[in-house]
Formats: sequence, structure tokens, C-alpha cells
Amino acid sequence: MDKARLFLVRRYAQAFLDLVYDEVSLPVIDDFGKAVEFFETHKEICFLIDLPLLSQERKEQALQAIIEKFRLPALSKKLFFLLIAHKRSMLLAQVLTFFIQLYKERAHIVSFVVESSFELSDNQKKDIEFFLKEQVKATVICVYRINTNLIAGVRMSNEKYIWEHSAQAHLRALHTSVSY
Repeated sequence: MDKARLFLVRRYAQAFLDLVYDEVSLPVIDDFGKAVEFFETHKEICFLIDLPLLSQERKEQALQAIIEKFRLPALSKKLFFLLIAHKRSMLLAQVLTFFIQLYKERAHIVSFVVESSFELSDNQKKDIEFFLKEQVKATVICVYRINTNLIAGVRMSNEKYIWEHSAQAHLRALHTSVSY
């Protein structure tokens, strides 16, 4: 995304966050994430909504159906129609994605993907979440996945951090030290 577009997306997302922050909770943020997936999967919807041949009433009905389907706050309609009025409905998924990111930053929520070579027990998950919470000093949300490529261990990562304690990490470290 170019700088001008990023600036524009951020401005819309920030304004929307300021408008709805007190109404939004983590489950609602999850619903926004589902809406983003929907808009990214069905990009033609944003194109069709921009068509001048489509009546305002039909656009409102379609957007209201999307808002209800994903249980989004009623104020979402204002964002949707603002983007349509500015002929920028194609930015909708990007604006919502950035909105989610800004919400998590403001609410001090950090998401991690936790990969392990085996299914983790509830106690192991609690230990991992405690460790991550202590490291980042924020509320932590983890998505757990089994990664058969990991050799006996666990990898915790997001866009800023990576912690890995696995045989594979030790082998990489050995390989690196031997290579130099």
C-alpha cells in the first residue's frame, strides 16, 4: 500500500475508532475480523456498492444485512456510507483491518500464534499465556496451531516478536554457529 493510501486508511480507521471505542469489546472486534474476511473474499461487493445504478435504498439494505450478519455496531453504517460517499468503498476491508489494529493497540491487546509439535494441555497454554503477558505487559490472545515441522517444542510469534524453544531452534543455532 502506498503512503497516501495508508494515510487515508489510517485517518478513516482512527476516526471510526474514536467514534465507537466505548461501544466495542473484544468479541465485537472478532466480529469485525469476520467482516474483513468477508469483504476480502467478496471484493465485488465493494465494487457493486459504488455503482451509481444501484439505488440508495438497495445499498442501505445490503449494508444493513452485512452489519446484522456480523453483529457490528450500528455506527458501522456511518463508516460504510462515508466511504461510499467519498467513492472509497474499495478501502473498506483495509480500513476495518487498520481499525482492529488500532483498537488492539489502544486496549493493550497483543495477539500471538503459538505453534507446537503436539497438542498442548490447558496448563501448558496457561503457562505460555502467562509468559507472554509478562513479556509484553499487555492482554494476550493466543491462537494455537500444531506445526509438524517443529521438532519437540513451541514457537510463539506475531508481527513484532518471536520466541521459540524447540529442538529445531537449537539445530538452527548450531548450524549458524558452525557456518561462521
